[in-house]
Amino acid sequence: MSKKKMLAELITGDLISYLMEDEKLPLIEAMRKLYTSETFAKLVDTETGLYLESSPYVYDIFKTEQEHGKLVQLEV
Repeated sequence: MSKKKMLAELITGDLISYLMEDEKLPLIEAMRKLYTSETFAKLVDTETGLYLESSPYVYDIFKTEQEHGKLVQLEV
């Protein structure tokens, strides 16, 4: 397994754990919610470099996507 894929898988595991804890979701539901998101698609697309970011950072992106129904760039 490549280092890029390994990093993406580690972040994926963290995100699923965060979802299970924050939203009190069972494992399968947390996995479904993450795997069907645009954030996950970007995470596993090594061209985006999202796999290089921290798990909390990627989770914030995911939560923002869930709130807005799509990926958005928030003004800072």
